[in-house]
Amino acid sequence: MSFVLALSAWKATFGLAVVFFVAFPLLLHGLIGFAVAQSLGERAENQEYLDAREDNQPV
Repeated sequence: MSFVLALSAWKATFGLAVVFFVAFPLLLHGLIGFAVAQSLGERAENQEYLDAREDNQPV
């Protein structure tokens, strides 16, 4: 069984364009969205903690 590892110039260019202009940006946007969601959740928990602390209620 023989595999051809050589790509034409067009296939290589197209593959790199897909990776760098589609796959990486999608991954990056997903990671940024996850980080934003985590920070908003942590902020909500902190606000809840501070509200309970101001009311002198145990958390």
